[in-house]
Amino acid sequence: MGAVIVLLALVLYLASVVCWIMIIIHAFKTGGALHGILCLCIGPYAIYWGFAKFEHPKKNLILGGFLGGIVGGFVLQVLAIFMMAPQ
Repeated sequence: MGAVIVLLALVLYLASVVCWIMIIIHAFKTGGALHGILCLCIGPYAIYWGFAKFEHPKKNLILGGFLGGIVGGFVLQVLAIFMMAPQ
């Protein structure tokens, strides 16, 4: 059961990375190289860019996937660690 939870956490992390890449691409296209590199290297700046400057028809879905994937993956990862720990 723990392995299934780990795989689900990896899927959520992967979804988060895909959404993060979409935000980075938008930052490079509209803000230039500086903003793209800042989004690439500094996580909180990518969150700021996503909420303040990211323009996309499915902005809410992308930001939800980005932040929800991180939080959900972390929660499932911690749950799997406690489930697989020896009693």
